[in-house]
Amino acid sequence: MPKPCMLYRIPLVGNPKEDVALRSKYIAAFGGACYMSEAGTFDCFYRTWEAACADAVKIGEVSGNAPYDKGYTCQPVAGTEDYSLQVGSDPANKIPITYEDAPLQSSLIEIKTVPTEVNGPYRNLVEVTPIKPDKGFYCSSGQVGADGMTLDQREWILQVNRKAHGGKIHSDLAGFTWPCKDENCKPTMCTEELILKDPAAQDTPENDPDAAQVHHVVPRRDLRSCPWGTNAYKNAAVISRRLNRFLYYKVPPEKEVVQINKVPPYTP
Repeated sequence: MPKPCMLYRIPLVGNPKEDVALRSKYIAAFGGACYMSEAGTFDCFYRTWEAACADAVKIGEVSGNAPYDKGYTCQPVAGTEDYSLQVGSDPANKIPITYEDAPLQSSLIEIKTVPTEVNGPYRNLVEVTPIKPDKGFYCSSGQVGADGMTLDQREWILQVNRKAHGGKIHSDLAGFTWPCKDENCKPTMCTEELILKDPAAQDTPENDPDAAQVHHVVPRRDLRSCPWGTNAYKNAAVISRRLNRFLYYKVPPEKEVVQINKVPPYTP
């Protein structure tokens, strides 16, 4: 059984699971705390009760209903790790802030409001290892390298990429642009190069920003530090260390998913 990811949930008003406009309001107001789960639920979870209570008092106005009274603070519920928040003049008028196991966030990324599966260029590689959230590409690929040793998933992905490009490693997000800083720390735009440095080459310095890395398109952990993206080959992309650091633990930008899904599948 996966280890629980215990967080504080606030009780939303309305039906944001089905009401896209309402769901957008909650996301706009509460940001990355709110998400659709793999089970199809939509809720907002927080790492601390203080953060949960700070947003809970806004639920009335965000939902378009009567605003909650804001002159009260969360109180612990005896014998539990839950809290309650009074939201009206009547002491009985309170809402629960519950400490519970947060469900796995959906791996579907909304592209123009359409939930879209990440289907990267390594999707045709055969899976021979358990696919789990928060797992790196370091499990056995079932393939054997030139030295007779078993390749892990990361090594196999890089080898497949090299083979497809005559021994060179190409970025699967070549041409992707993102905000960065120049050598003088001034804001600028970076562009992903096509040919990356091979991390296996002796002349590639450790932590070189232009070295190839295997990237989880859906990050291993979500914005609440709970397990999320898996080690499935369809979730892999080869990009530079520089770009990988920018995308680290972010919800994948729409343009990243659109571009990665257009890359033709590699043939081993």
